[in-house]
Amino acid sequence: MSIVAKWRQIPGPVKLFSLKAVILFVAWKALYLLVLLPGRVLDQPLTYMIGVGTTKTLNAVNPSGGYWTVAGVNPKRDGDTWVEERVMHINRFQDRVLSIADVCNGLEVMVLYAGLILCLPATVKRKLLFILPGIVCIEVLNVIRCAALAEIYLTHPEYLDFSHHYLFTFLVYAFIFWLWFLFSRNLDFTQKLKVHVTAG
Repeated sequence: MSIVAKWRQIPGPVKLFSLKAVILFVAWKALYLLVLLPGRVLDQPLTYMIGVGTTKTLNAVNPSGGYWTVAGVNPKRDGDTWVEERVMHINRFQDRVLSIADVCNGLEVMVLYAGLILCLPATVKRKLLFILPGIVCIEVLNVIRCAALAEIYLTHPEYLDFSHHYLFTFLVYAFIFWLWFLFSRNLDFTQKLKVHVTAG
């Protein structure tokens, strides 16, 4: 069976979803890599907000406080060369406890979350009701994640790597999947797909 024949067998709503997803992905990557990334148009304010939010959260839950934020750079290996990576340093008194880089500001996760919703068939109002509050929740969750990582570094540093790479990554994506589940309930996409499959 040829590729064209296989493509024709795919239900219409699935093909439409796939085309939207590919177009959005290519458009976002082109916009980000060519326009937004070089000037840190989105990364700079997002990383700053996460850094400040993390510091405020840590000071709020610690009576002794002492946490403060400062912008800085970290050396980062890029192939055979070293480059300077812009970060927000979280310090406690004179000790550095955490550095938040652009890759940790949640931008890619927010784009992934919003992108899937944009590809599904729903009213603009429903999409906005999920995308805007969802993005805010993801950023708040990211602040809590960074604050928790700082606490783990200070109290149980042996668990830092596992928490950073596995535990909190799982929790963030589990939350996003839950939001997607809430959004996708009772959508016409599901009903049309079931009718198409049954009729076929």
